[in-house]
Amino acid sequence: MRLTAFNRSAICRSVVALLACAAVSEALAGEPSGVVVRDPHYGEVLFHFYQDDHFTALSHLITARAQDRVPEHDLEAELLQGGLLLSWGQHVEAGKIFDRVLETAEDPSVRDRAWFYLGKVRYQRGYLVEAQQALENIAGELPDDLEAERYDLLARVYMDQGRFAAAVELLEGQRSPREWRGFARFNTGVALVRMGELQLGARLLEKVGTMRAPTEEQRALRDRANVALGFAYLQADLQGDARTVLQRVRLNGPFSNKALLGAGWADSAASDYTAALASWLELSRRDVLDSAVQESLLAVPYAFAQLGAEPQAADYYARALDVYGTEIGRLDAVIAEADSGQLLTTLLAADESAADGWAWELERLPEGERSRYLYFAVADHRFHEALKSYRELIALDTYLSNWRDKLSAYRDMVATREIAYAQRLPVLQDRVAEFDLPAMQAELTAIEAATAAARASRDVVAVAPAAEQKVWARLTALEKNPAFATPAAAEQRERQRILKGLAQWNMDKEFRLRVWQQERRNAELREVMKQAAARYAGVEAATASLDGTVAGFAARVDRLEREVEYRQQQLATAMRAHREHLNGLALDELNGQKQRLLTYRAQARFALASIYDRLAAQTD
Repeated sequence: MRLTAFNRSAICRSVVALLACAAVSEALAGEPSGVVVRDPHYGEVLFHFYQDDHFTALSHLITARAQDRVPEHDLEAELLQGGLLLSWGQHVEAGKIFDRVLETAEDPSVRDRAWFYLGKVRYQRGYLVEAQQALENIAGELPDDLEAERYDLLARVYMDQGRFAAAVELLEGQRSPREWRGFARFNTGVALVRMGELQLGARLLEKVGTMRAPTEEQRALRDRANVALGFAYLQADLQGDARTVLQRVRLNGPFSNKALLGAGWADSAASDYTAALASWLELSRRDVLDSAVQESLLAVPYAFAQLGAEPQAADYYARALDVYGTEIGRLDAVIAEADSGQLLTTLLAADESAADGWAWELERLPEGERSRYLYFAVADHRFHEALKSYRELIALDTYLSNWRDKLSAYRDMVATREIAYAQRLPVLQDRVAEFDLPAMQAELTAIEAATAAARASRDVVAVAPAAEQKVWARLTALEKNPAFATPAAAEQRERQRILKGLAQWNMDKEFRLRVWQQERRNAELREVMKQAAARYAGVEAATASLDGTVAGFAARVDRLEREVEYRQQQLATAMRAHREHLNGLALDELNGQKQRLLTYRAQARFALASIYDRLAAQTD
């Protein structure tokens, strides 16, 4: 069991929200402020992220960045992508992003806090070397709480690597806040004891074991320090000191079973079997799944035997044999289930969480008598992280299966579109063919030339309205009539001359305005013609490429289907490897429990046989 349990959802919020929300510098310097979204696609990504739908957020973010749709959030988007990749265990790809972005970050506190969270998540995932590198990349000092946690994390990395001297050197030189001082002292004390420095380690563990503990977490730490120190004293044959320390452990705390067992052995080493029996009898009534309770089932009859109460000892040995036999039978059933590959199905059957990535934890075991034997397997950090990865693979496989269904629907849509194009394309092509653009352009050119000629020759009739041109034509036509030249038509000729002069005077007066209006209309027509030509070219190109567009969509669907199928094959291989790994871890734990019970049963049988022999000899 680790010193502190990480809240994965809190880590996810901390890493991604603090690194990737709008004002990154402000977010990393303190509490994240409200996010000002300037690109709608980035807002969509954040919506999915805050719904804990990290996979959808990641896929939308990658797509939006590839299409340059989040230019206003470039840095935040890249850091968010790195955080989301971390949530799905993609530490290599996320590390590339952090390396690229954080090396160029202007604010050193941004880099340092980013490395801290990156190291924290890597440690949680069990990547000790990578976690060490991230934590050692921190150049400056973090805020007090994070600075203390940084050194606590780094010390645990060293201890997990077996580098106890490095952990002691690191922690002894740090000044931690009050709430972290106990953790630092505990880790240092345990490291010193493991190095053989019992006196120095005991001094630190004694401080933790007697500290004020206002919170449940600190009370649990205090109990654990007393248990660790008590067993260290037992191993050093300091039974009196061991009992004094172990008596400080709460009777109903998480470490009480171990403390009761140790206290009994301390009394037994001092030949005070009555006192030892009191501790062991209390312990033997507790959940037999605990290894300390299992050992107490042997310790109780041993104490009775030492007190000369051999009949009571025989009864308790017989009871222990019954308990061990029952537990071994139940373990055999669970082991058989693990061997059959049903273990993971059973474990995940109770999983109702919609969270993914960091945020997921197996909140409860499935109901049933056998499930309790899985507690220690699931509590193991390696097993839980592997189970989380296996669940993520299942989620990815589900996403890919959904995409295969969508691609099938897209294929139907493409087929429907092909039928529609086949029906509409000929009609559209006929309409395009009816549009004689060259003839229209030639006609416009002729109109422009006529306007220019009219301006040059001051042809007032050419630019006059149609009604005036009609009147002018009629007046001019009279001059060509032979009867119009006779003496009898003198009056009509005079009238015609006056009307013609009036018409010419009116057209001449309006000539300049009419020429300017005509030239303006010609220019407008020329612009409209350009637009028509562009649209005509677009229509021609579209009609020519319709078949290719539909075929292109079909080819993309084919390519994506092959890609999805290939990825699902890769996932199947990875899932098979994860199942085998998880089954192996579970079987190791379950077989270890069974082997311990078999050893205890053999000891109980041997001790019971010895008592029966002595009792038989006394009766003879």
